[in-house]
Amino acid sequence: MPQSEPAEDPADASAAGAGYALDEIAARAAAARAHSVALAGMANHTAARPVWDFNHVLAYGQSLSSGWEGWPALSVTQRHDSLMIGASVHGASENKPAWTPIGEAAFRPLVATVVSNGQQAEVLAPEAVAALKPGTAALGETVLEGALDHWRGRQLAAGPGHPSGRFVATTCGVGGRTIEQLSLGAGAFNRLRMAAASGRQLAEAQARSYGIAAVLWLQGEGNSVGGGTADRAEYLKLCATLQADINREVAGGIAGQDRPPAIFTHQVGGIYVRDANELSIPMAQLDCAFSLPDWFMAAPAYPVTEKGGHLDANGYRWLGQQFGKVMHRVLDLGQGWQPLHPLRATWRGTQVLVEFHVPHPPLAFSPCYVRTRATSYPDGGFSVTDESGRIAIAAAAVVEETCVLLVLARAPGANPVLWYADQTVHRGYGNLRDSDPTEASQAYEYHPGSGQYPGAEIAELVGRPYPLWNWCVAFRTPLAADPAPPPAPVQVLATPQAPAAAPPSAPAPAPEPAPQVSATPAWQVLRGEIPPPAPPAAAPPPAAPSSGIAAWLRRIFGAD
Repeated sequence: MPQSEPAEDPADASAAGAGYALDEIAARAAAARAHSVALAGMANHTAARPVWDFNHVLAYGQSLSSGWEGWPALSVTQRHDSLMIGASVHGASENKPAWTPIGEAAFRPLVATVVSNGQQAEVLAPEAVAALKPGTAALGETVLEGALDHWRGRQLAAGPGHPSGRFVATTCGVGGRTIEQLSLGAGAFNRLRMAAASGRQLAEAQARSYGIAAVLWLQGEGNSVGGGTADRAEYLKLCATLQADINREVAGGIAGQDRPPAIFTHQVGGIYVRDANELSIPMAQLDCAFSLPDWFMAAPAYPVTEKGGHLDANGYRWLGQQFGKVMHRVLDLGQGWQPLHPLRATWRGTQVLVEFHVPHPPLAFSPCYVRTRATSYPDGGFSVTDESGRIAIAAAAVVEETCVLLVLARAPGANPVLWYADQTVHRGYGNLRDSDPTEASQAYEYHPGSGQYPGAEIAELVGRPYPLWNWCVAFRTPLAADPAPPPAPVQVLATPQAPAAAPPSAPAPAPEPAPQVSATPAWQVLRGEIPPPAPPAAAPPPAAPSSGIAAWLRRIFGAD
């Protein structure tokens, strides 16, 4: 876990004395919480809702969209009423521009399957799957099964009045492709058209309505590691074009629907993160979520179990549950959604203060999974650099539920930068997450002799529902110098809509007094040199005794 003890001598006395005061941190944390509350209340009014008799959910992208190495299949029993076309969510061949079903073109109950990856896919029997050699690129469990199990389960749990239409799952992805190779004009894009056309024909044969409820876009790894553009702005532009083409050619041209489907994505992580290009593709994926209409990043990929680049079966289903959770919130409940991400990062003396949008406070540090090994980093996944190189992080802690305070070994020099889940030190992983209490609809499974690797037997996970915490996205952002007194809050990455102005006849509300910032530096309080200052009248309520920077430092130095 992250170190919690500050450096014994954080730079010199003057630098340390310029640290953040407790009530200042509390005020910033309160502003971050208010931002998150406002964001959740921003209803989406443009994306299509699952209003048809058959609501098609299409997965598209590269290998993570089609379940490479996702064997053995886990979701082999139909739990609700969702469907697939033919004998699998996979098509008859991933290597052809045409998408056709395996077996008869008919709606069948949605279950996960493992299929051979070749010119003519075949559904593999369990004994054949158990005999596969490690690294075999057979196509297995995908994010679709877990996503629709969670989403449909949430709908049915709502009782009378829940949507009566059924979900249909299809993956059209092609492993190893760049976004350029998946865009309109490349052969793979036609797979989306053909899958949608097949779904519509089957619905019309029953005189039932059909539409595309969502598109799951899992791509970026190929562009991040050297195929296609790795330019941040260009990748954003290509995603915007792809979205427009899906809306026009597939949702409009094939399904004939008026409202576009929402697009839900992951963020690349692990071995696919590149520091040399300044995390350009993970950052571009965030740009899409913040700037493109009806585009939502469900989760980063790094926290779940994997096989070294591709996820394992539990990892796909775990990530799929995260997709289903966000799809339910956006398309059923109409909530606004953005992943856990920084709103502002500043430094003063030898301290760095990072304020976050946190869907469900408080923040916490927890192990992520590097392959199947629970992994914690002493700094939680954070790095700080300047023109002189990397700056050691002596301590990292959650403060006031929505902020992280870093204590550095020295004060930053010119052009300081904050990284999270970088490749050089953390291999594309990190430990920061929120405390979302949402319960997964499925549990982690391990079946000896089924083909699962022995390392997948993880005692703390087996038999327990997948934790659906929201994990911090990978990011790289400049650190702004923050002299005392602090500057006014700056524009954050995504600004919630302001409330409507009061009518002219209503009296104008009295302005709230600005919080009074104490001159007491946090590091001195934690060391017990001076007592914490009393919060000013206008300050938010103090945090619970078990959280916050004061409690953190008191625990370290034995005051509790």
